[in-house]
Parts: sequence; C-alpha cells; structure tokens
Amino acid sequence: MTEWMLEKYGPFMDVTELAEVLKIQRTTLYNQLYADKVDLPYVKRGKKYLFPTTEVVAQMEAALRTQSTETRG
Repeated sequence: MTEWMLEKYGPFMDVTELAEVLKIQRTTLYNQLYADKVDLPYVKRGKKYLFPTTEVVAQMEAALRTQSTETRG
C-alpha cells in the first residue's frame, strides 16, 4: 500500500488529500488540527499543512491491524 500511496500523493499529503483518504470533510480535519487532536506528524509550510505519506500509511495499517484483532477476540 505504501508504494501506491507514494505514487499517487508523493512524499507529502496536504489537508485535502488526507481528508479524502480518511473520508472526512476538510473542515473536520482542520478543526482537529486546531484542537491538537491529530495523531499524525505534520509540517506547516506557510498556511499549508503537510503530512508524510509513509506515516499516514503506517497509521492506517496499524488501525486495520488493531481493528482485525478486536473483531476476532
């Protein structure tokens, strides 16, 4: 999944791309950023928030593993 995400989004994802992947509204993601409730590392370049694509993938894979072990138990 990492290679595909890197091909599609490059090394960093912006707020619009991350919101699309997480299937949430962009404003929801901004609200979470302002409330410091985003568990992803990011860099702020001017007015733009950038998220490392590899970290996004790692978080998604960890969440999937956690979810699959919870449903089995």
